[in-house]
Amino acid sequence: MKTDDLVALLATDAGPVDTAGLTRGTALIALAGLVLTSAALVVMLGLRADLAAVLATPPVLAKFALGGAVAGFALVAFQRSLRPGRAASGVLALVLLPLAAMFAWALATLTGRPTGDWTGLVFGKTWGACVVFVTLYAMLPFVALLAFARRGAPVNPRLSGLAAGIGAAGLATIAYALHCPEDAVPFIAAWYPLAMAIAAGLGALAGPRLLRW
Repeated sequence: MKTDDLVALLATDAGPVDTAGLTRGTALIALAGLVLTSAALVVMLGLRADLAAVLATPPVLAKFALGGAVAGFALVAFQRSLRPGRAASGVLALVLLPLAAMFAWALATLTGRPTGDWTGLVFGKTWGACVVFVTLYAMLPFVALLAFARRGAPVNPRLSGLAAGIGAAGLATIAYALHCPEDAVPFIAAWYPLAMAIAAGLGALAGPRLLRW
């Protein structure tokens, strides 16, 4: 059989990728992942005792905003990465904007305080728990996103996995903010992004292995 004939035969049943379906699916998984992650976290760790009193304070709102912005940019990049010909890396780079804003706020906070306070502001009392739990709970939407990615046509599986990991960590950040008792901006700027970076690394490693054609 000639090469052209083989290609034609393989393409006989090929159809266009449902791009609208990929967008809807990503959004639905993100919503379901956020709800399930939040529910699991509340059941296992519980809400912070003073959540109602601090919910509208700038640091708590900043946690939600950071998680939402990072998840939003990353998940847009994720669904674009499932469609050949759609640029995704530029959109993914936008996650640096909310991170940079948080870092700048943290730096301004630290420079306005005595250096003796810096350790407490950065580490708080639960920095390890923050990193572990945000990374851990990110795995719920992360697994769902990678499974969904197989319905698309990711030409750069590493990028798709990277975006899925970052997006999942953004969702986990929103969920963990319901429990996190730490409101110091330097704490938020240090440990939430570290958990996002770990999830991103896991995604970059898993993508090429799980999303091969």
